[in-house]
Amino acid sequence: MTFQINGVDITSYIAPQGVKWTRADVDGPNAGRRLDGILVRDRVAIKYKADITCRPLTLAEVAMVLGLIEDEWVFVTATNPFKGTVNTYTMYSNNIPAAFAITGQDGNEYWDGIAFPLIEQ
Repeated sequence: MTFQINGVDITSYIAPQGVKWTRADVDGPNAGRRLDGILVRDRVAIKYKADITCRPLTLAEVAMVLGLIEDEWVFVTATNPFKGTVNTYTMYSNNIPAAFAITGQDGNEYWDGIAFPLIEQ
């Protein structure tokens, strides 16, 4: 699997089963049901969303990962299971939690609960 944000490989920070892709159809103004009940599709685009869940991260790791998605738009290069190919998308992220978990025996702070969406433009 490939998963990069702005050219930085983040696969080692992702939890097992931590990438969930969703395909969304964008319908145009003519989509909907007619008076006779027949559905009319007016798909104008297909957009993708990747929900990312990270493993517990050190303070330095979480700062790096969250720093990658701070800009309004980011470039994501990832394996898309719907297409079976590696593609690059312009995406944005929002509503990102991070919870302090523990100070480890190694003296590092660990942060958990880090999950964020990446939504195609």
